Amino acid sequence: MFRSRTVLLGALSLAFDAAFSPVRAADWPMWRHDPGRTADTSEILPEKPALLWSRELPAPAPAYRDTRLRFDAAPEPIVVGNRIVVPSNSEDSVTAYNTATGEELWKVYTDGPVRFAPVADRDRVIFGSDDGFLYCVLASDGSPIWKIRAVPSERRVLGNGRLISVWPIRGGPVLREGRVYFAAGVWPLEGTFVFCVDAATGGTIWRNDRVSYLYGIHPHNAESFGGLAPQGYLLIDGEDLVVPSSQAYPARFDLKTGELKEFQLPAPGRKPGGWFASTPAAREEQKLKRRGLLFDSGVNTKPHEDKPWAEGLPEIRSTIRTANRDLKFADGLDGIDGAIHTMVAGDGRLFAVTTAGGLFAFGEKADDQPARSYPLETPEPGKAAAKELPIPLPQHGVAILLGLKNEARLRELAAVPDLHVIGIDSDANRVRSLRQQGWVGRRPHFIVDDPANVDLPPYLAELIVGEDGFLEGFDNKDCIRNAHTSLRPFGGMFLFKEPDRLLAFNASASLHWMSYSGDYSGDIATAVRQLADNWYAFVLNGPPIGSTNYQGGWAFSEDKAVRAPRGVLWYGDSIVHFKRSPQPKFIDGVMISNPKDWTDASTREGKVDYRLLETVFSDVYTGRMLATDEAPMLRRGFSNADTETIQPAQYRPPRQKDDWKPEAPISGDRLNPMTLEFEPRVFPKSYGCDGGVDYGLLYSMRSGTPAFYDKTLESGTINISGPRSGCTNSVIPANGVLNLPYFYEGCTCSYPLPMALALVSMPERFEQWAAWGPVEAAALDGKIQRIGLNFGAPGDRMTRDGTLWLNIPNGGGPSPEVRVTTEPPLDDLKTFYWHSLFTKTRHPDKNEGWLWVANSGLIGARAVTLGGIKPGEYFVRLFFTEPDEDADMTTRRFDVRIGEQFYHDGLNPFSRNREARWPLYLMPEVVIGDDGILKVTLDPENGDTVLCGVEIFPKRFEYSNHPNW
Repeated sequence: MFRSRTVLLGALSLAFDAAFSPVRAADWPMWRHDPGRTADTSEILPEKPALLWSRELPAPAPAYRDTRLRFDAAPEPIVVGNRIVVPSNSEDSVTAYNTATGEELWKVYTDGPVRFAPVADRDRVIFGSDDGFLYCVLASDGSPIWKIRAVPSERRVLGNGRLISVWPIRGGPVLREGRVYFAAGVWPLEGTFVFCVDAATGGTIWRNDRVSYLYGIHPHNAESFGGLAPQGYLLIDGEDLVVPSSQAYPARFDLKTGELKEFQLPAPGRKPGGWFASTPAAREEQKLKRRGLLFDSGVNTKPHEDKPWAEGLPEIRSTIRTANRDLKFADGLDGIDGAIHTMVAGDGRLFAVTTAGGLFAFGEKADDQPARSYPLETPEPGKAAAKELPIPLPQHGVAILLGLKNEARLRELAAVPDLHVIGIDSDANRVRSLRQQGWVGRRPHFIVDDPANVDLPPYLAELIVGEDGFLEGFDNKDCIRNAHTSLRPFGGMFLFKEPDRLLAFNASASLHWMSYSGDYSGDIATAVRQLADNWYAFVLNGPPIGSTNYQGGWAFSEDKAVRAPRGVLWYGDSIVHFKRSPQPKFIDGVMISNPKDWTDASTREGKVDYRLLETVFSDVYTGRMLATDEAPMLRRGFSNADTETIQPAQYRPPRQKDDWKPEAPISGDRLNPMTLEFEPRVFPKSYGCDGGVDYGLLYSMRSGTPAFYDKTLESGTINISGPRSGCTNSVIPANGVLNLPYFYEGCTCSYPLPMALALVSMPERFEQWAAWGPVEAAALDGKIQRIGLNFGAPGDRMTRDGTLWLNIPNGGGPSPEVRVTTEPPLDDLKTFYWHSLFTKTRHPDKNEGWLWVANSGLIGARAVTLGGIKPGEYFVRLFFTEPDEDADMTTRRFDVRIGEQFYHDGLNPFSRNREARWPLYLMPEVVIGDDGILKVTLDPENGDTVLCGVEIFPKRFEYSNHPNW
């Protein structure tokens, strides 16, 4: 079993295989050999290497179809001593083989795909997984040394068809001088993070979590929030850590401190970026006569609507250099049929991996020595189980088993060819045994977790089966609610065999099931029905409460389940649309769409209009393309696309008069949250030929990136950074989620994440920033009644109880100007910020206050003054934390005054829990006079003062949302 952040010392050296030796100069200890990713080694290969052995590996299952994101098209092995270590994105594993014989030596499983090559540091092999963990094992036998979760959250998402962490390790690790650098997360709106950890212990040396929300230039000089989307292999260039940003251009960080040195949001027009970057080796540098990063034109290529675009040099990725020869993958090797994906050299041998997943070893051998061959190991499958479950099984979608003691049920589900089965059990040994078995049908995926408390995304499963007795010892209400929330609407079913305790729990009062956004969705007493053999079922027959269908025509879609803030539900690029395709429809959980045939040469002359392709039907809640036997009624009604007639070039709502230069959006009136006066609802919108659509409760548009304004919240403009939405409006609330289908084909702009996704409503503790829009300070003078000052925050944030929090100083786009002064001046003060996921709290799963206020602030302020307030009686809330992780009881202590009133003596933010980064707040009352000024004075007794936020609101307001920190 792994020990978190712990080195298993003792007699490690005694555990080494006698044939194993630590990393040597001629090893291949990481992807492309070294931290610069030069693919240049001092290894000397035989002049005519012969095939020694070959091994068939499981077929690769890469995350993306787009070459600009195919970082895991096939396994990328490393060589350490006499081991070749191979990751697997289909088996969720890392396996070591003997370099001389091909014999399997050990295998380590994780709870998600391993998409990147490990790194080797002396006797250790270190690798990341889509499960969100970084692992360290012994190179000799695979035994665990340490394991760390990158982000302190167990939340999962359906990413590229797999149930994985919201923060997978997709910034492929790189190692130098005993330090491992890697990145976690995909979506800037969820937080993305770059790490440096100690290779021996896994202890964090530094973490940069300040690159998720950066306001700046996007294609066409649009301005919006964007951020780092770290997918690809990290590399080291001098004293810079280079972090790829999916298919945008990479960022540079200071190797020692983690500070961001250089990062450009996707502004360079149509030049396509990609996951690959390297530095030139000394020999290559002399030939190229320049330094800097190298890009591969085979990776960074994409057809734009006008012509193909490419960036970089040919065959950079597909060439390696040894001491005595250069090897190009395209030249092939004797004994290999099929395309070569990669080569590595180490331990005196050359190894090649094909795109189909074959592993081949070449070296010196006697002429009469036959090459060994290892076919794909397929353990003998158990017999197909007898009928266990009391219902006709779903034939498609996701099925989840909560508990795996009853293997017969697992085998019954796995025998359904097109059913994605996920098994969850807390017994790691049981799960490992099941992973090693053969299967009739599709191999299940497994997760080691508590089945009664596992964190699953909503709307996921067609079927959830609770193992007999799995609720014993747990609160029925929480366990069943978790399972209920994860059922797919329109027919998802939860099966269980514990009716007595469940129904007794519900006998005295109705059990109100809460959707993810908090809406009432029924009474279990009327929803549970008894089946045969003492089985009971809860069936979610209808839609999410408050949700709507959308049948096109720019009509209102007042979906009450789609509310800010919003987080990712699923993402992937399996279904694609041309950027000017017609709007999809969303009916009863099915997206009905008609991509355009934009590559049809017959429409290439004259005006660029295209024909439609056949209608595509896909699942709103997982992104899966539906099989031909699914949604028969919808198919009968909508499978009549006209595929012969050339279609209009643009699809615009009647309000938009200019196809390319839409008018600024105005959508009715609103109550200004600062002045409590009514005014026209205006909000920022930058470039995007999609001028926006008012769906009733939500206005969506392209504003640099996909964006929306939540009218129920008066949220300001919230950017969904990463993807590109369509020229046709393709950000559509319906069926309980905010849908963003892939409307990117025909464009090569370097938006980092070219894919579809759906967003689901999240609790208010979820960190999400907006640009609320400009308001001149003079327009607010004497009128402000409610406001929050969020010092050091990346952007603005509106809360449902009515406070608009402004980022001070403003670095997050158009924002109201307020009369804020500090002593010393704001420009002379130091600010801090970390992502709120790393703020300490007693109940991280509860909706406690606003952790995104207590995760940033000012250091050293002696006074903060806010002007323009309407005279009256107010509550003031002051937010504090101890930002220094090395702090102790003596780090800082200061007095707090409100106006001339002494309020708190000797405040020490560290003292509350004797640990840094715990939030606390004070809530004094104050009377604002005719001068309209609130002044907060901080008098230091020891060290610098710290202040995170200031909130003011009238005493007449009922206010119950007090943080429970």
